[in-house]
Amino acid sequence: QSTNQVATAGSSTEVVKSGKVIYVDREQLEKSIASCLEKAGATTSHASLVANVLVAADCRGIPSHGVNRAEMYCAELAEGLIDGQATPKVSSSTDSIANVDGCNGLGAVVSKFAMELCMQKAKASNSKKGGGISMVVCHHSNHYGIAGYWADLALKEGLIGFSFTNTSRFMVPTRSCVRAGGTNPIACYCPASNSDSFQLDMATTTVPIGKVEVCHRKNQELPVGWGVAANGTTSTTDPAEVMLSGGLTPLGGMEMTAGYKGYGINMMIEILCGVLSGCKDVGPDIQQWNVDRSQPLDYGHCFICIDPKRFNPGDEDDGFEKRLWAYLERMRNLPPAQDGLAVLVPGDPEKDEEKIALNKGVCLNENIAVGVRDLARRYHCTDLLPTAILKLPESVNAAKHLFASKR
Repeated sequence: QSTNQVATAGSSTEVVKSGKVIYVDREQLEKSIASCLEKAGATTSHASLVANVLVAADCRGIPSHGVNRAEMYCAELAEGLIDGQATPKVSSSTDSIANVDGCNGLGAVVSKFAMELCMQKAKASNSKKGGGISMVVCHHSNHYGIAGYWADLALKEGLIGFSFTNTSRFMVPTRSCVRAGGTNPIACYCPASNSDSFQLDMATTTVPIGKVEVCHRKNQELPVGWGVAANGTTSTTDPAEVMLSGGLTPLGGMEMTAGYKGYGINMMIEILCGVLSGCKDVGPDIQQWNVDRSQPLDYGHCFICIDPKRFNPGDEDDGFEKRLWAYLERMRNLPPAQDGLAVLVPGDPEKDEEKIALNKGVCLNENIAVGVRDLARRYHCTDLLPTAILKLPESVNAAKHLFASKR
């Protein structure tokens, strides 16, 4: 059933979630996306993993990184820009660190391999030869989905997990008028008692480019401050202009509102992911993320795992988790500035979205759902589409993903 979802709190997330939505069966959605990816060139197991990562984003209320991206991934596979069969390999390794060659494989495949290796090193039992803290970087990879998906793998093992990646250039740095940095997200997940956790997952631009993509598909103007026009200085509300010729502002916005801080964090992540891992291009020299590019992107990732139990040997086993839970509760119980809008901690809104997805199905904007329908038709796998998508009227349409179209 379609419902009209309207922004209430004025957040950037509410902007992209506004409009008519439908709720679809998660398993059906994953299977249909995986089928498209497989027909585009991914192996069955790789396609299944990538579909799970994309749908997980929609389940967490992050449509910018959800099935909206399936069309682009399929286009990259079909054009031979990504090797859908590739398996990553370790380039170098010690007891606590490693560098992984993604072999131009799907970013999710590379990231799963790297984070599992990172967790293994962090949990090593012999403290004299490693364990406690580990770090794994990757090169020669591709877009890896939501950063939090990989930090969550560590969280489920009782570890503090960090996840970073560089991306193609979308950000216009402070005092510049051209794109020179990616959206370069950071995720940090920490386990707490009572099945609670701290879950930070954010871009280091004002918004990720995916939110602009969703607004374009919905024919919706952007809020002022998200991006700049082709001249690199004038604010624009046109999503197509931001995607194709303008750019995103760094976290914090313009210099007057301390955008240079977001710019600095953005560079830090570029160093950890691109420079440290040995990517051939970094920052302003990374190719644009589109199907017109002539060679692999060579994205870099960085994963860090910390075992909190190693830091206080005399502490009770769940000492860190108990202290963190008390801290989270203290923050949640701060006096609210506005009635009806409780103070939240990172991860609270996404956890609520996951509960809704579990009970009602995955929430998709109608335009995004139509994009999935069009993709399934292109790859002749409409028989796997969720019933709710099949029932959408033909009068509902959606713009093609701009990055997936040759120009």
